[in-house]
Amino acid sequence: MSKEKRLEGKVAVIFGGVGRIGRAAAEAFLAQGASVLLLDRERDSLDTAAKNLSLAYPGKCEKLCLEIDTQEKAQQLADFIAERLGNVDILLNSPAYIYRAPFLEHSIEEVDRQWQTNFRIVYMVSQAVARLMAKRKSGKIINIASLGGTRPEKEHVGHCAVKSAVIALTKVMALELAEYNIQVNVIAPGPTETIPFSSPYYKNHPEALKSIEKRTPAGRIGHTSDHAGLLVFLASMESDWVTGQVILSDGGMGLT
Repeated sequence: MSKEKRLEGKVAVIFGGVGRIGRAAAEAFLAQGASVLLLDRERDSLDTAAKNLSLAYPGKCEKLCLEIDTQEKAQQLADFIAERLGNVDILLNSPAYIYRAPFLEHSIEEVDRQWQTNFRIVYMVSQAVARLMAKRKSGKIINIASLGGTRPEKEHVGHCAVKSAVIALTKVMALELAEYNIQVNVIAPGPTETIPFSSPYYKNHPEALKSIEKRTPAGRIGHTSDHAGLLVFLASMESDWVTGQVILSDGGMGLT
């Protein structure tokens, strides 16, 4: 007997849909029966990702290329969802921009850029989509933070500060949106094979990557697929009694 798909009939919006965690989430949600809207500002990458997913899951993947830098743009997203999709059950916020520098050399411009990408836009997207969910009194919102949002990391002052803010935002959202039957949780991934680990820094400093692997009890950095099962759980009705939680998905690195 085949097991019923856990997200059958659900509609998921993935902000940061062309990022590696976003794409892994899209594949996992589609495999579990959801329809997916990929939201990103990178048109070429978005077109490619949506095309590949549509080939595997015909009629189940939509795309929207939109840079959400104002509340008016966030409202455009909400209008698109209402008109094109009809409703939304799941929102995954997974945009990512990270910058590495010692505190004494870390420019305020880079702090601003991280704040804009990793917090301010997440705030606006979450607010616009949560209003749609509140009307239906049902929804799941999942934010992606970082292990660095739960503890300090050298040379990541902006990243740690902004991801801490995402965690605080998640908790307040969970508290206020509970009356609308909306559960809000945050995943704090440990080091994962995403774009930062393909950056020139790690190519020029392989010893830094080896050090991270050595400090992780699992003995390696994560794969994006390592987070997929947790994302599906938080998007499904199985997590209806879970809200406001910070869940580490880090191979045990938070223990060290």
